[in-house]
Amino acid sequence: MNIFDKVLNKLDGDSFYGLTPELKGLFLYKKFKKENKSIICVTSTIYEANRLYQIVLNYTDKVSFFPMDDFLTSEALAISPEFKFTRLDTLNKILEENRIVITNLLGFLRFLPSPKKYKESYIYIKLNEEVKIDDLIASLIKIGYKRESIVNKTGEMAIRGFIIDIFPINYKNPIRIEFWG
Repeated sequence: MNIFDKVLNKLDGDSFYGLTPELKGLFLYKKFKKENKSIICVTSTIYEANRLYQIVLNYTDKVSFFPMDDFLTSEALAISPEFKFTRLDTLNKILEENRIVITNLLGFLRFLPSPKKYKESYIYIKLNEEVKIDDLIASLIKIGYKRESIVNKTGEMAIRGFIIDIFPINYKNPIRIEFWG
């Protein structure tokens, strides 16, 4: 039994201090392997969280980053589409499997829906499926899409007659849905 395993056996698992970033990463990985359940690690800043995420990524691919800008004013002014995508990707992955989630304090304090409510917000549309255009628009607005005249960035939708353009956050380009015929 090595030193990490001895320390791990004695800890209650709530917190750890005084380790270098590399040792923190190794410690998190060992704890995750031992307990076989999801772990959340909260750091002081987004820089520290990203650094720790990169270190743990060397040990396992079952690690996710849940970034939130350290400054509330920048969150209000310009929400990063990359951060949005990363957060949504993390939420989707922790619903599927146990993971190590690394975040900063503001990411930890972020209000999140329950897993059930989050899953219920998914919108599935199949080819040739009959969908009411008004219901789809209402659902998109409910989950946070912004209505614009032209779709330019993720999280936007545009409605022109029987056509809806939607730019999902995890797509490189918008998609078009035609409700004609």
